Amino acid sequence: MAMQFLNVYPKHILATLNAPGVYEGQLAFNLEQYGLLLEDVVCDLTISQRSESEDDWHIWVKPMFDIEMPNFNQFVETLNHYVFEVLRFRPNQSSTAGGLPSVKLFFDGIYFDMSGAEPVVEKIKPETP
Repeated sequence: MAMQFLNVYPKHILATLNAPGVYEGQLAFNLEQYGLLLEDVVCDLTISQRSESEDDWHIWVKPMFDIEMPNFNQFVETLNHYVFEVLRFRPNQSSTAGGLPSVKLFFDGIYFDMSGAEPVVEKIKPETP
């Protein structure tokens, strides 16, 4: 198996309720692959309930055709696990003052190491002077 080097640094997810139980928006991230850094990559996503259960949410990311990213589906599944199982995030479906319900998730200090057989969520180590 060829050695891979691929890190995904998620920045944020911003989405707005578009239909009952369905949010549409974007995921922004930086992508580091073999020393090449692509910054501010944005792709469309949908966050929706997969069943009637209040806890059964899933993030669906639309495929990116302009960027070659192996294991993108694995990244999305790991992102789902991190957001809904580790962070225990649940979208707020109530309207807020001045607008539709929205999802605003910011990722600080983590990245997804996609280099191995299984993706790993890592903490970004602070740079030492």
